[in-house]
Amino acid sequence: MLSAGTKLGNYEIVAPLGSGGMGEVYRARDTRLDRTVAIKILPSHLSSNTEAQQRFHREARAISSLNHPHICHLYDVGALNGMNYLVMEFLEGETLASRLARGRIEFEQLLVVALQILDALDKAHRTGLIHRDLKPANIFLTQDGHAKLLDFGLAKNAGPPQNAIRPDSPTVSDAYLTSPGLAVGTIAYMSPEQARGEDLDARSDLFSFGVVLYEMGTGRRAFEGTTSALIFDSILNRQPQSASEVTPAIPPALSSAVLRLMAKNPRDRYQTARDAGEALQEIQRNRHLESSGKSGARHKIPSIAVLPFANLSADHDNDYFSDGLSEDLTTALARLQGLQVASRTSAFRFRGGDTDIREIGRQLNVEAVLEGSVRRSGKRLRITAELINVADGYHLWSERYDREVTDIFEIQDEITAAIVKTLEPTLAGQQSSLPRRHSENIAAYELYLKGRALWNLRSESNVRASIECFRAAIDLDPDYGLAYTGVADAYSILAIYGYISLPEGRPRADAAMKKAVALAPDLTDTHFSLALANASFGSHFKDSEMQLRKAIEIDPQFSMAHAYLGLFLSITRPEEMGALLRRGIELDPLSPLIHGIAALAFFVAGQQQDATRSAARSLELQPNYVLGLWAKQRATTALERWDEAIETGETLISITRHATIFTGQLAMTYAMAGQQAKALAMRRELLLRRKAGEYITPVSFLAVDVGLGDVENMRADLLEYMDEGGNGWGQGIVTGPVIKKFIGHPAIADLFRRLEWFGLPKPS
Repeated sequence: MLSAGTKLGNYEIVAPLGSGGMGEVYRARDTRLDRTVAIKILPSHLSSNTEAQQRFHREARAISSLNHPHICHLYDVGALNGMNYLVMEFLEGETLASRLARGRIEFEQLLVVALQILDALDKAHRTGLIHRDLKPANIFLTQDGHAKLLDFGLAKNAGPPQNAIRPDSPTVSDAYLTSPGLAVGTIAYMSPEQARGEDLDARSDLFSFGVVLYEMGTGRRAFEGTTSALIFDSILNRQPQSASEVTPAIPPALSSAVLRLMAKNPRDRYQTARDAGEALQEIQRNRHLESSGKSGARHKIPSIAVLPFANLSADHDNDYFSDGLSEDLTTALARLQGLQVASRTSAFRFRGGDTDIREIGRQLNVEAVLEGSVRRSGKRLRITAELINVADGYHLWSERYDREVTDIFEIQDEITAAIVKTLEPTLAGQQSSLPRRHSENIAAYELYLKGRALWNLRSESNVRASIECFRAAIDLDPDYGLAYTGVADAYSILAIYGYISLPEGRPRADAAMKKAVALAPDLTDTHFSLALANASFGSHFKDSEMQLRKAIEIDPQFSMAHAYLGLFLSITRPEEMGALLRRGIELDPLSPLIHGIAALAFFVAGQQQDATRSAARSLELQPNYVLGLWAKQRATTALERWDEAIETGETLISITRHATIFTGQLAMTYAMAGQQAKALAMRRELLLRRKAGEYITPVSFLAVDVGLGDVENMRADLLEYMDEGGNGWGQGIVTGPVIKKFIGHPAIADLFRRLEWFGLPKPS
């Protein structure tokens, strides 16, 4: 400890200010300029390491050039008698740590301090400097109300390498949990990557800032524990309780921002301090609007996207519940006249990402987004929702709901009504357009959501599991029309992919559709399910066109109905399909499903270049997506790009395994490429599997025989397919225009007429 009067060059020690593991701080006088300064004596290990000394002086020069109102200015560095020291701006006030010892900071002051810190970090990061030890003890609150960052990276750089951190170190001290000489940074405020000893970038500081902000708002640390090991485990593996739950006075928007700052993966955080600052400024402006009695009601927002609500529950099985809430809100808002709503598929592309809100608006072509979170604990729900104008980032509306799970439908209606009110006058008078609820049984509703989540996965086991969920929902609510459409859709998918025979699936799908029509005849989903079931099981699929047009009439924004209608017309009236496919893509531009359906439609219609482009876009959006691979395999076969087609077919088989239509398709490609032996071997494999009791759709054999040019077997395959009740839908997608070359063969042409395919008249 230095005594008063001690000289360090041109500086004279006046009195000690404090000490800690990373040095001693003194009040001193600059004898040249006659001003008060602060001097920090650095630990002795600096003197024994030449490389550390050089690094220390390089960074000192960089920090001294920052000259920012919220960074404590570094005046000088020096050494005397083996003692290294920093000369800094003298500040009067207290550290943030001292202030937090008296309790949390109120929202308005918190935002002021937070924005000043972020402004300082932005300046430093753009200069190439990272703090690495951001914590309340290194943030100073001056008497005139300014925040100042202290200790900008100097002592930290001079220490041992980051991998010297020991998670098994003994009990941590109560004061800021610093492990001098062992840890680069302070344990309780470290980012996960810093705790693992990895290379750091500016986003590590943003994580630490989020931890500080959490403590400012709640009065308690985000990651607590009595030992270093427990704290490391929390930082690496645990999610802190939402700040809004700890302190209800914290708005959900701020709580969401804090959670994003503390994301485990740096990619999921704000990417720059400026981005984080803009988000907090947005929250601040929104609060000012609320307090002044103003609102966003004058904003004209004719288009909106509902982003997937984040599941903050401990149980990740509740993801489907959060997704279901987002889907239901999408459906409810889509029914409001005058409001364009982005499709669920495209909006869900932004799940858990760090895409800027303006970029989301641009990609989805919307002017507002609704986002939020769901936390479920037992029978209790906490739902937050925020409506954001993408043009300026302003929050137009936000709300938090603390209810019982049984109130979920009421919450959905409240959110929809609040958005309608907020978007007036654009949607004036639309409150009465809220959709009719299809089940008031919460358990049935949850089973339906889980069933749809499984159905979307498309594998045989998941689709069969979805049927069990839908049936369980029906047991709880026999009048649940949507659940019956789920049962029908599941059997349709099982048939389309060749998992079951048409005779097995038809009566089950028909029975479910009869109930759905009786219970919910005017529901968009009902008409779509009727179209899908009729295409899969009906005597012909012309009725599917009528049902899809009815679905589009009810919901003009239903992208899947446009795409499927385009696919149906590719077989009968391909000249009419283009506009429908383009509209489907326009409504759902980021959906691999829509692009995949468009690719299949182009393939069937013989437009192979368009098919390959759409398939490529589908696979770009979702690599190894079955539908995209399916279309790519068909189009590249038609274009005689054999190597590419075979490689894609082999990938399909490895992914889908039991979907034998893809085995037939690959065999067809082998045959057309001149590798008849491989094609015949695959046909024998299918026959052996059939003899062993496995169902093999006739369409699989048809594909092989078309490739081999075996007209006799083709006719037998087609007759078997027609005996099952096939209507041309399955064979059209699998064989496409390749089968057209047999249209002149009398035996085949007769069957084409019976199927009313290629525009041939049905025989009288």
